[in-house]
Amino acid sequence: MKLSTILIIIGMFIFALYGVIEVSYYSSQITIENNSTGSPTLIINDLNISTKVNNKSVSYGIYYEPQSYTPDNGTVVIFGHRTMYGSPFLDLDKLEKGDKIYLDWNSVGYAKYVVNRTYIIPESDYVAINKSKILYLYTCHPKGSTKQRLVVECLLKDIEPFKKISHYENPNKSMAFVIILTFLGVGLLLTQFYPIKEDKIYILSFTVGFTIFLILGYFFPTPPEFISSQLINIDELINNFLSM
Repeated sequence: MKLSTILIIIGMFIFALYGVIEVSYYSSQITIENNSTGSPTLIINDLNISTKVNNKSVSYGIYYEPQSYTPDNGTVVIFGHRTMYGSPFLDLDKLEKGDKIYLDWNSVGYAKYVVNRTYIIPESDYVAINKSKILYLYTCHPKGSTKQRLVVECLLKDIEPFKKISHYENPNKSMAFVIILTFLGVGLLLTQFYPIKEDKIYILSFTVGFTIFLILGYFFPTPPEFISSQLINIDELINNFLSM
């Protein structure tokens, strides 16, 4: 096996790990949403967001900080990833003052918020959680980095009766299959056009193997944070190797 083939297989493995994070995320989100009939739904029409909020982890979608309050009692803090894990807050920076945000909460009602301001804070800073009836939306900044946090501050305007629209079918549930088929398709194309004929069988074998790995990640979701930690370890190993 040529060195170039080994490097390509290592690259495929890394991409497969990133892929299984997304596949596991979409699969886990389906399970969490189906088991969370009492969870609130975050609605941001300007960003096409209409998603259940989970209380398990930000790795499973949009996450409610359990140390914060409900809309009728005080500060509400909600987190979401900007990249990876479905990227629910990818375009959070596009919100402008006056934009409307809603939380449909079974035990509270239909809370209506208006964006007041958007600002950037260091990764280690946190907003004050108190009796102020403010909604804070948190995500990483800039895109692809965790050095800072983008915070959208929203003021509560009204709470109407619960609208009973909290349960939505996950609109992204097919994305897991898109990721799996895309990985398989790219792998097959690479096999077809790979110039080292005697190594094509290795590329094909690992393509099939990693595709099965992704399929297993869908039916038996791996905790995304576990895979992320392994990717960090791999990244450190690569950096150490390159610095030698």
